[in-house]
Amino acid sequence: MRRSGGHVWIAAGMVLALASTARAETTAPTAAAPAAAEVPAAAAKPIENSDAGIPILPLVTLHNRGSFRFRMNTFFRPDLGLPADSTVDPSCAPATSSATPRAKSYTDRRTTVPTANIRLRWEPTLRIAEIVTVNAIVDALDNLVLGQTPTTDSVAAPLSVFSRSQRAPTLLTAFKNSVRVKAAWAELNLLDIVQVAGGRMPEHFGLGIVRSGGRDPDSDFGDYVDGIFGKINLGITWLRLGLEFPGEGVTSAGPYGYYVQPYDLDQSDDGYRWVFGVDTTPSRKSEFDARALRLAEHKPVWDWGWYNAITMQKISSDLVIGGSGAAGTQPSLIGQAYDDYTLVPRDAFFWTPSLWGKVVVKPRADMTLRVEAEAAMTYGYVGYVQSERETTKSRKDFLSFGAALEAQLDFGRNQVKLMTGVASGGNTLGSWGILDQNILAASSSACYNREHPTLFRTKNIHHFVFNRDYRVDSILFREVIGSVTNAFYFKPSYDRTFYDEGDWKVGGGLSLLAAFASIPEGTPGGTRPLGVEGGLDIWAKWGRYISLRADGNVLFPLSGLDAPNDGATPQTAGALRIQAIASF
Repeated sequence: MRRSGGHVWIAAGMVLALASTARAETTAPTAAAPAAAEVPAAAAKPIENSDAGIPILPLVTLHNRGSFRFRMNTFFRPDLGLPADSTVDPSCAPATSSATPRAKSYTDRRTTVPTANIRLRWEPTLRIAEIVTVNAIVDALDNLVLGQTPTTDSVAAPLSVFSRSQRAPTLLTAFKNSVRVKAAWAELNLLDIVQVAGGRMPEHFGLGIVRSGGRDPDSDFGDYVDGIFGKINLGITWLRLGLEFPGEGVTSAGPYGYYVQPYDLDQSDDGYRWVFGVDTTPSRKSEFDARALRLAEHKPVWDWGWYNAITMQKISSDLVIGGSGAAGTQPSLIGQAYDDYTLVPRDAFFWTPSLWGKVVVKPRADMTLRVEAEAAMTYGYVGYVQSERETTKSRKDFLSFGAALEAQLDFGRNQVKLMTGVASGGNTLGSWGILDQNILAASSSACYNREHPTLFRTKNIHHFVFNRDYRVDSILFREVIGSVTNAFYFKPSYDRTFYDEGDWKVGGGLSLLAAFASIPEGTPGGTRPLGVEGGLDIWAKWGRYISLRADGNVLFPLSGLDAPNDGATPQTAGALRIQAIASF
């Protein structure tokens, strides 16, 4: 007990000694008082709880936006009741051609084809100190047909009828992965004067008849380009310069593992696209505020832009086996020797300018008028469209024009809209060149000869093709032809909001499309009238978060869509689309 008590007194003495030492270190001695008077009292007093020395990191914020889309489409006679084109060689036609065997067509045995698909799109933005932003566009289960990937096995579920769940889509089960990163890029903003962006990013201009970023929830395609762009504020507009890399040719990418970094094997087979122009589209808060103020003062707001793209490629690389190669395919190094590759001349040049303008005016509080137009041209040539070494020079020249106009008047609960446009065409021997036949190049020389006149004899390409994400209708240009080409059209429509309370709005409308061929010789029937399509739609919205729409359309095809070689006349087609979008 004495020994323990002694330990307690020793411990207490050590604590008192430490406390006295600490007090001596924090209390100024009396002898030093006169010296302390020479400095400010605040400096002599120690600073407690200070953040000095702590590094200040930039503010990083994450913004999330995106949408979940559910669509159910029902097509009635989408092939217009026409037989397979007997004049087209199926082995030299794309898979979407009417000449392919019916086993490959979605109108195999039934005239009515229902289907449903989904897509989740996530567009995150990581903002760093209001100077740098990192962006991405990620699609999950993109256009996955419901019920497409049942879980089966050889014992418990040998048939899909025994399946209890769905498996994640892969390249083996659905020809696409479950998650696809469409774009990833970074942007640098310097004093709202200079903006620099680089990576894989969506490219959009004007109405979107040339370049469409595919940002609309109903879009299915989109232009995602690899490149670097810079914008400079000139006061009245933005000057934009950029360089895109549409194709790098053969790379070293392969199944070599994590430790091998892919690289471009040769620079001579690269393709380049220089982009330059001006665009007044607002991108700063001050620009949006200035436009809102002008509209509130009943003054018109103007926006305009001029886009130019120059694409060049002198040489391209294609896989060559036995003296012939596959055009339009990206070769693979897997199982191929170095000598299987060759450089073939391409000698390609394209210039694509586009001019766009928009005016918005608000004459009164419940009325808004928007008029927007875009006109574009494509000029260029490709010295060799075939990649085989033994093929003689197969030059094609390109000169085409296209334009679109939209005029929309909103007044009260009513909306009146007119869409019209024109795309030049040529004598492509009854081919549209999008979903039906190849008119540019073929995969082998066996399809590029006099036995295939649509491809071989079409030396001058004059048909302009609208971007497929610029939607005009529901059947004719979207499903039958594939896009607006060799045509001009007029589409008036009327829409009215029947219910508007709180965040909910419910409405509906009518539309009528009339389409004609620019060059009759380029249509299957050899005449100008293409068809008349009427539409009826009903919609509902809850703020900007929920959107529901159901629209039905009927196409009455005319003589331009006849199949005279088979003695067939097209029949009426229909489509019913139901769409639900949840945005965040």
